[in-house]
Amino acid sequence: MTPVRSIFPLIALLILLAACSGTTEVETTSAAQRFALGMEEYADENYLEALQHFEVIRLQYPASAVADSARYFTGMCRYQREEYLLATYEFNQLIQGGNSRALGADAYHMFSQCYYEMSPKVQLDQTSTQRAIDALQTFVELYPEHPAAAGTEKQVLELVNKLAEKEYDTGVLYEKMENRTAALLYFSTVVDRYYNTYFVDDGLAGRVRMLMELKRYDEAEADIEEFVSKYADSPWFDDVVSMRDDLQEIRSEAAVRP
Repeated sequence: MTPVRSIFPLIALLILLAACSGTTEVETTSAAQRFALGMEEYADENYLEALQHFEVIRLQYPASAVADSARYFTGMCRYQREEYLLATYEFNQLIQGGNSRALGADAYHMFSQCYYEMSPKVQLDQTSTQRAIDALQTFVELYPEHPAAAGTEKQVLELVNKLAEKEYDTGVLYEKMENRTAALLYFSTVVDRYYNTYFVDDGLAGRVRMLMELKRYDEAEADIEEFVSKYADSPWFDDVVSMRDDLQEIRSEAAVRP
């Protein structure tokens, strides 16, 4: 989501204020004209050309009424060109030192969106994904009434599921390598840390498998009962029930031994 339309009324007001200023009439009018040219290029999706206009304002008219708006759209141009790391710098500058609260809210939204876009595929290191989650959650906490807040919460859930999937896949990898202790650790992380994700039943089923193979039957029994009571619709349900039957057989055999 790119909140461009919502900011146009503010931009119009800034241009009007610039035109009415008596002390820097020539400079502010030039800045406003340059800004208008930049917005025309932006509207036509000529982001590189728009970027050049906005950067001229920032360099030549840093105290003008449209300076903050020029920085915001510098970030937007970077974002549209998928130059996300460069865009975060521009948005962060507004967050830290901008004079407009409205621009600050939109800037924080776009700052978080840049990190969301930089989140890599599941197979890769997920450090950027955690940074994205932090940025998105902070945005919602600071601006819960912002129009983008609801969609941002969905993005957080999506990224948390990605972290859970990464942990689960790592557990499966260790399971294939027959490193059951390591696999148990990763499956447990899915269950304990990512309990509100789509992968919690996968993680719990994996933990049951590892506990059974490690002969930690008391722990396995507790997890089996939890799984059966909570995840009847899971594709792992029949496997877990089968492991429950195996555990009961193990218990029965142990009970009849002298």
